[in-house]
Amino acid sequence: MIDSEELFRYMNGAAGFPKEIGTASIQKERSRSDVLYYRWDLSFTADTAARKQGNAGNDEVQIIFNLTQDIKWQVGEDPASPRFQKVVMKRGEVCIYRNDDIGTSMFYPSGRHYRFRSLQMTTERFGELLRMLFPEEEAERIRKMVFSKVEKTKITPEMFRILSEIDSADRYAEFKGVYLETKMIELTAQVLFGIVNGEQAARPNPAMHIDPQDRLSIEQLRERIQLVPYEDYDAPRVASSMAMSLSKLNRLFRRMYDTSLHAYVQEMRLEYAAALLIREDLSISETAVRSGYNNMSYFSKAFRERFGMSPKEYRERKVLENGS
Repeated sequence: MIDSEELFRYMNGAAGFPKEIGTASIQKERSRSDVLYYRWDLSFTADTAARKQGNAGNDEVQIIFNLTQDIKWQVGEDPASPRFQKVVMKRGEVCIYRNDDIGTSMFYPSGRHYRFRSLQMTTERFGELLRMLFPEEEAERIRKMVFSKVEKTKITPEMFRILSEIDSADRYAEFKGVYLETKMIELTAQVLFGIVNGEQAARPNPAMHIDPQDRLSIEQLRERIQLVPYEDYDAPRVASSMAMSLSKLNRLFRRMYDTSLHAYVQEMRLEYAAALLIREDLSISETAVRSGYNNMSYFSKAFRERFGMSPKEYRERKVLENGS
């Protein structure tokens, strides 16, 4: 058993994560109104239960996007409590709940890679968003749903798109704070729409119907690109492996994610490169190769277009930020 607060301390850099436990990293973004966004990447060498005793007196609403593995989760410790709930959160699901000083725990089987994204805001801020997004009666109905138990819905292509946009917010430089604010509001609205409308919300528009098997194949491809962007995603070869024509692959990918396959691969590679640049043990050329780039001049040009600075300048800026 590992305490979740200890897990947070490790991932926030207070101490190196013990190799005997596994590997873990967390990255945090903060909007202008103090909505927090976390990127979780976890794996454990042994079956691990992480428990958080209460919430340190905080009253928050949390939204958790489960990207890779089914996981068992529990809210509350007393089965007699009306708030006690056992949850199985499947891969591709998002849940939302109120954490007003109630204990939570998750069980992580070993040998798996867990990836989550999460939004965390004060209950007061959540109430402000409800009043901004919904009529009073509808806002009250949603409040009662979220405050009474964990609510779940599917992560839709629209949510995946917004998550990817938040992950790439650095490219907006001095406008990053404003951009994050709008995207976090948009993402919250999408989740609430899914909670309220259930399966109807995840059902594709009839005018944009995609065969379920094709949709699953494209979603699995997008997820793989996000996990391992440095691999070779030669479009004709990818299309052949998916038993699709190249034109069909490109058409479906753009329809689902509003971007081309090539552009998405480049975006994920540059995000990966930006994360690697923070590691001082890698040279810039090594970073480029590990991110899937064999042409240094192309990498530098693409990086500058994306982040508004060279890879070297980006590294130096991040070192200063982390040291301040």
